[in-house]
Amino acid sequence: MSTLLLIDLPAVCAALLALLACGTIGNWLVLRKESMSGDAIAHAVLPGLVTGYLVAGRHSVAAMFVGAACAGLAAILVSRWIGRSARLEPGASLGIAFTAFFALGVALLETQDARQVDLDPGCVLFGAIETMFFVPPDAGPWYAGLPREFWTLGLAAAVSIAFSILCAKELAASAFDPLHARVSASAPRALDSVLLFIASLAIVASFEAVGSLLVIALIACPSLIAAPFARGIVSRFAIGLSAGGALTIAGYALAAHAPSILGTETALNAAGMIAVLLALAVPAAHGLRALVSRRPA
Repeated sequence: MSTLLLIDLPAVCAALLALLACGTIGNWLVLRKESMSGDAIAHAVLPGLVTGYLVAGRHSVAAMFVGAACAGLAAILVSRWIGRSARLEPGASLGIAFTAFFALGVALLETQDARQVDLDPGCVLFGAIETMFFVPPDAGPWYAGLPREFWTLGLAAAVSIAFSILCAKELAASAFDPLHARVSASAPRALDSVLLFIASLAIVASFEAVGSLLVIALIACPSLIAAPFARGIVSRFAIGLSAGGALTIAGYALAAHAPSILGTETALNAAGMIAVLLALAVPAAHGLRALVSRRPA
């Protein structure tokens, strides 16, 4: 098989699945002005990872995944409790919560004999997209050769999309008129917790594959890119995910072929390059919209 099929295609597909998982649920977070919740979850997963390892007694992907998701959700709930109790602005309470959770994770890591948990700083920041290869199996179905991360990313993407479709009306009500939604019970309080739990699942599922920096970019940037051109929620999702998909493919290609395109000595990190393109596209989209608006009819 060609290098494209064995190496490049699995990596690009993993990044696109992470975009679907994080970008879909991130649209709702941006509309609710809670996009920093994704940053908080990405920083708060450490105690959940360590706890999952301690409970399982070994390096169990399932246990650490569940622990990290629960820790992310708990960090958001604690930050909201701090904000209500101390009457702090959301940014301050989020900073207190995820800093405390990260410190708790470090303490557990140092005191509970859990140093076997693999927490490589480079992997945490930039993920491991480049290491996702398709290995044709000697026997059994072809999909047995797909990287393990494909299954968690695919599940997270499916859950995010299904939740967005099934609860679109309630999520829109809580995003655009939260007070009326609560008074009329059109968006019950439980919906907030479910939204944050699914956001935790999407972020944790993407965390290992693409790293925390790209996760944060995938949460916020697609929705912000689409904002100047969208005429409704559906178009915002469509434009954001389409533009995000194109930038993801372009970012991976630019990073993989950097020696020939940019003249670098080696290839560049794919997750970092994708995050850079997504970040640059946000002001570019708003600038393009402003330019079009000033053009005389």
